[in-house]
Amino acid sequence: MSNKIRMQRLNKTLIKEVSQAVCTEVKDPRLLSMVTVLDCELSKDLHYMKVEVSLYSSNEVHNIKTLAALNNAGGFISSVVSKNLRLKFAPTIEFKRSHMIEDTVRITNKMKEITGDDSVDESQPE
Repeated sequence: MSNKIRMQRLNKTLIKEVSQAVCTEVKDPRLLSMVTVLDCELSKDLHYMKVEVSLYSSNEVHNIKTLAALNNAGGFISSVVSKNLRLKFAPTIEFKRSHMIEDTVRITNKMKEITGDDSVDESQPE
């Protein structure tokens, strides 16, 4: 199996593990927004990991506090993930914010506004 395929599989596994750790292990009261882990990218030397998250809250201050809380809990999350996956190294995690969920909600609301129809449902593709 090529190294590229192995890294892709490991990154997919890391997405699940980081999501699980954020949902069940992190007890920070600053986690005020809904957090969705979208992507993980582990460096080739396995020492650094970039985690792309989407944050959703009606209040932008909550999103900023949540991102800060995630970055502060990065070491804890890293140790939990590396222990669960039996990694040789606990990678340094850096959380980056994506606006994908917010953009989707905004576009859906605009579609409803333009059509004047509340029957536009984002779960039902046309």
